[in-house]
Amino acid sequence: MLKNTSRSIHFIPLKTTHFPLLLKWINTDHVSRWWRDNRPWSLEDIIQKYSTYCEGYKETGELKKPIHAFLIQIDSQPIGFIQYYNAHDFPREGGKLPPDLPKKLAALDLFIGEAEFIGKGLSTIILSTFLNDYIKPLFNACFVDPDRDNKLAIRAYEKAGFQAIPSTAKAKVIWMVKTLS
Repeated sequence: MLKNTSRSIHFIPLKTTHFPLLLKWINTDHVSRWWRDNRPWSLEDIIQKYSTYCEGYKETGELKKPIHAFLIQIDSQPIGFIQYYNAHDFPREGGKLPPDLPKKLAALDLFIGEAEFIGKGLSTIILSTFLNDYIKPLFNACFVDPDRDNKLAIRAYEKAGFQAIPSTAKAKVIWMVKTLS
């Protein structure tokens, strides 16, 4: 929890009861543009993708790899979604991660679903709090890969201390890392 201008940030583990809210957010223009190829999702799509996340894993082939998903709450209002996982567990768009990155490397993804909370500087505070509370105790660094055209996300990551790294990808994403100390 972090207090900033009298607002508290909390991370609530994702539950199946959150799926209607997740569906609403993923289908908003400002999220769908970056989150899933700008296509409409159904509740069935949400259930299929996120059910195992509620249990702490994602299936890749026959393997169950840990993934941890949360709703982001400001005071008592859910405003977005964040997840983290071992970056080495999941292939990156356009290529493999550089071999010189730490072995204990987290990756995270987030979005603010409630439009009235966008552009208020909250992403940087959310990132800093989440990195400190969840990532830093388990990992040496954190990786993100926002779309190159998602200037708001890139700026938030930069403000939170992420730096662009060279990519083997000719993808539409930019690779960024923050070393945790």
